[in-house]
Amino acid sequence: MLYKLKDAKKVERQGFTAFKYNSKADLPEMNAIFVDCHDSHEKCSVKNSFRLYFVIDGTGEFLVGEEKFSVEKNDVVIIPPKTAYAYKGKMKLFEANAPATSSEDEIKL
Repeated sequence: MLYKLKDAKKVERQGFTAFKYNSKADLPEMNAIFVDCHDSHEKCSVKNSFRLYFVIDGTGEFLVGEEKFSVEKNDVVIIPPKTAYAYKGKMKLFEANAPATSSEDEIKL
C-alpha cells in the first residue's frame, strides 16, 4: 500500500497540525500520521493501541506516564495503551498506531 502526503486528511488542532495518511476504516491494523508540532499536544491516553512517534526533525519533550524525555531528530518514543502522555516543542513527527485509532479512541486527560 502507498499513501501520499498530498492525499492525507489535514487536521488542525491547537498546538499542532496533523496529516492522516489512512483511517481506521481503511486499514484497521495500523494507521500513519505526519504531525507538525509548533507548540504542544494536550495530555491524553489511547484506549487499546500502541502509539509510536519518530522524530523527523526538531526537538521537544515528551511526558509518558510519570517520565519526562527530551527528544531530538531520529529518536523514537513508544507509548503503551492506556498510558497518559503529552508532548511539546517544535518538531516534525511520524506517528504510527497499532491497531489503528480514530479520535474516539483518545481520552483527553
